[in-house]
Amino acid sequence: MDARSHSHKKTKVTFECTPEEKTYIKMLAAKSNQTLGEFVLSYIREDFPSKGKVPNQTTMQAHKDALNGKGTSYHSMDDFWEEMGVTPSAEP
Repeated sequence: MDARSHSHKKTKVTFECTPEEKTYIKMLAAKSNQTLGEFVLSYIREDFPSKGKVPNQTTMQAHKDALNGKGTSYHSMDDFWEEMGVTPSAEP
């Protein structure tokens, strides 16, 4: 596993795809000499938050505003998702 792995604890993640997609992903992983997990994580790990990264000025200002009670509030999660333009796929 990559040296950037922060924990020795592991958990299993599953996702659905077609048999053809699975075969293709396995071929790409093998070509890269990686396990399926290593291969998939190699594409998304760069977007993980990491220690030492400093948020940009816009993010810092939004955080400061939120701490001071400014910003947007929503009456419900449905209102939030609607504002974000997202249709939630899972029910609580």
